[in-house]
Amino acid sequence: MSLLDQPFGFAGERKAVSILCLSFYTALYSLLALLFYLSPPGQPEREWVAPFAALSLTYGLAFFALSADWFWARWYAIGLGYSGLTVALWGMVTAKSLDPVLLFYGATHGIVTLFLQGQKLSEHFDGQTEWRKLLRVDEQGVEKVGHTVTRAAASLPTLILMALAPKEGASALLVLACVGLLAVLRNRTAGVLMMLGAGLLLPLSLLHSHGVAPLHNPTYLQTLLSPGHVHQLGLLSSVMLIAASAPFLRPALRFLRGQSA
Repeated sequence: MSLLDQPFGFAGERKAVSILCLSFYTALYSLLALLFYLSPPGQPEREWVAPFAALSLTYGLAFFALSADWFWARWYAIGLGYSGLTVALWGMVTAKSLDPVLLFYGATHGIVTLFLQGQKLSEHFDGQTEWRKLLRVDEQGVEKVGHTVTRAAASLPTLILMALAPKEGASALLVLACVGLLAVLRNRTAGVLMMLGAGLLLPLSLLHSHGVAPLHNPTYLQTLLSPGHVHQLGLLSSVMLIAASAPFLRPALRFLRGQSA
């Protein structure tokens, strides 16, 4: 058993702090989407309404699912935490400075990732027996679903920017990844293939992209949303989507070989 699987205490308190962090980003992205929507017509900020509204929905879903104790909520929230950590660390590496905004962004996402670890919260969420019976999965199957949901969720924020940011236009890949994730939660092999396809096609989409339109206001988002930064993270999202499908690829191949035999 790894250190993070130990039965840490204060499970309810750790869950509450994680929900607080997720609700903060839900409110922040909603407010930004509203502010951009209220910008004067013709301003470039108005083109960023859809990306920030989608980010708000992404974090809002994690906030609601954790509060409602849905079985996949812990995996999904941990994936968003990993995404925020990656964005913050990569932003500071590329900028070669310890930006306070990126430090706060990384720290709050790191809290979500760290505080949702441990045996007690694992039993509380993915230890629920109802969904295991519904999907007919054993302990090994639970582990596979968990890895898939976490990795797919880690790719979502960057994929949203790649799909909805001005001048990008990879919305079909975002739909493919989201539908694939939902299908995996219904124990459908097609979902694995959808996420694999989205991961493989994302680098090709980057080759034909014109670059994310720069966001000049507010200034503290310039580092996070710079064209080069988003595209570099887009490649990482591609890797995460491919990795999300990996736990189910071998069993699927075995099944297909058995059918062909």
